[in-house]
Amino acid sequence: MAKELSALEQLKASRNPLRVIDDIYKEANEGIPLSADYIGLLKWYGMYPHVNSDGLEDKKYFMKRIKLVDTKMNLEQLEVMAKIGTDFAQGLVDFTTRQNIQFHYIQIKDMPEIFRLLQSVGLTSRMASGDGPRPIMTCPVSGVDEDEIYDVRDLVKEVDTYFDENEDSYCNFPRKYKIGISGCKCHCAAHEIQDVAFTAFKADNGEVLFDLTIGGGLSKSKQIATRANRYVKPEQVRAVAVACAEIFRDNGNRDNRNKARVRHLLNDWGIEKFVEEIEKNIGYKLQEGLVEPKIASFENRNHFGINKAKQAGYSYIGFATNSGRVAGSDFQAMYEICKKYNAGGIALTATQNFVVYGVKDEVAQALADEFVALGYPYNPTPFRARLQSCTGKEFCKFGITETKEFAKKIVIQLEEKFPEFKDDVTISISGCGNGCSQPQISDIGFVGGMIRHEGERVEGYEVLLGGNLEGTSKSRISRKVGVKVPATGIVSYIEKLINDYRTDNLGQKRFKDYLAALETFEDEVE
Repeated sequence: MAKELSALEQLKASRNPLRVIDDIYKEANEGIPLSADYIGLLKWYGMYPHVNSDGLEDKKYFMKRIKLVDTKMNLEQLEVMAKIGTDFAQGLVDFTTRQNIQFHYIQIKDMPEIFRLLQSVGLTSRMASGDGPRPIMTCPVSGVDEDEIYDVRDLVKEVDTYFDENEDSYCNFPRKYKIGISGCKCHCAAHEIQDVAFTAFKADNGEVLFDLTIGGGLSKSKQIATRANRYVKPEQVRAVAVACAEIFRDNGNRDNRNKARVRHLLNDWGIEKFVEEIEKNIGYKLQEGLVEPKIASFENRNHFGINKAKQAGYSYIGFATNSGRVAGSDFQAMYEICKKYNAGGIALTATQNFVVYGVKDEVAQALADEFVALGYPYNPTPFRARLQSCTGKEFCKFGITETKEFAKKIVIQLEEKFPEFKDDVTISISGCGNGCSQPQISDIGFVGGMIRHEGERVEGYEVLLGGNLEGTSKSRISRKVGVKVPATGIVSYIEKLINDYRTDNLGQKRFKDYLAALETFEDEVE
């Protein structure tokens, strides 16, 4: 007997979830409030309620995510986004690990004007979240980097446009559907943790193909993607992406949202059946691909510094934020600097950082210096380069600990304590077990919760060590090491790790390898 659909599934089935936009306008223009049921559908336009001081949803203010189709904002778009950040978001702007912008303190009464502003420059928040195809992960310097493997911009837009133009068929999946399409030389789009991903490489004969991976993902049911042992030609990418979407839509679990991702279906079926269903859907066999292409390690997936672009006479420059938060006034200043030097715009990375592209060589250093003066270095310390944090309890209903402003202070303290530290290290601070800041794949991960410390219950973090991405065969999920530290003790804990490494590195030449060896060593001791 088929199980009865959950209340949410019944609601989604009753009408296209994207029609919640009608209810947004009714509340904004006519004062007719959204029903409590429909608040959850605001996700389809990237909106989540803030939480109040009691940790409950506050229906007055929302976080709003904007969808960047190819991670980029040109000057016109950047100007509009800066205006939204300063005029409607109380100056609170976050860059996310999925290469999108999140605003805070958004009110429904302002949504018609925000929609108008976005539409005026070709931006949208449709399907920025919700149970359907999410914004596609890709390289921020696709079409710009002179050493890229393949310019995937047209492929990304083709796939996104197909889903958008056929919204009735693709707006109600069992849960979110995250894909990546990248031709990056350093694999910065993190294909190992996408539901479905296409990673470009050059075959021995010079032909560009995409290695197909399926079933990656983090959160609590974390796992590294599985290679499909199939190569996909550029002209086949859209068909395969759509086929995987339809397979998931029609066969994913709608009874239990905790088991409703592509990886759960893959685990039930096995990769052979999943590939068989793809080939049945597209109507032809894919090229066999038994060998995984060489994949860059996680710490090398950056685009920092002043770099030559493939366009003659132009550069692109990669900058670091501090934990992904950008003040609204800084966002406005970013636009003004880019306009002053007639840059192309800004693109977001998968590590909460950004790239300024379309910069003429003769002004590249001057532009870079102005961003440095604003507080965004192009040659960042390892701590600033790769310390990520989620929204935390400040705005998220799942958050147990404060993260974003807390993480910013940690970066500064670590820089002051270790000004000469040069080892690559990825640090993640998450406010709950969902791990949106990706502690599951970080060298050092902190997962927030309440812990007992010196006889009191305080905000603290469980420690994870040794995560890394380096292709499906070499990637590692970080592991618990049986340590919990109070929030006030995070810097001291990292300091001890660094000092212990310098004293006895367990034979490892890199800090990240020491951390991986350390967590194995501690497991053995237990």
